Amino acid sequence: MVAMNNACDTAILLFAHGSRDPAWRLPLDAVLEQVQSQHPGPCRLAFLELMQPSLPDALAELAGLGCQHIRVMPLFWAAGKHVNRDLIDIVAAFLEAQPDVQVEIAPPLGDNPQMRRAIADWALAPNPL
Repeated sequence: MVAMNNACDTAILLFAHGSRDPAWRLPLDAVLEQVQSQHPGPCRLAFLELMQPSLPDALAELAGLGCQHIRVMPLFWAAGKHVNRDLIDIVAAFLEAQPDVQVEIAPPLGDNPQMRRAIADWALAPNPL
């Protein structure tokens, strides 16, 4: 018997801080669009505060779509309080209510060698502005 591949097997959830300035999210929306164009499952952008959707709301929405695996991608440079405590606490509360969903939390951006190289290349470019 061949297992059917559920389009919602894995969801990608980009997680950022949020801002009072609506324009702040525009580059993140552009990243979301790029991810959505290449990932076959659902992709969402969620925020810790000041913007919607909140992380708990986005997690609940993805679970409601039947997603069994959610990959949270913290759009934070380093693992400070928001990644080490706030994100972990929110995911733990979600998993209490949704124990059948697997949530994987990726390291923050600064831990990724490709990201560090991309930023170095940008900084070293003849006309980075």
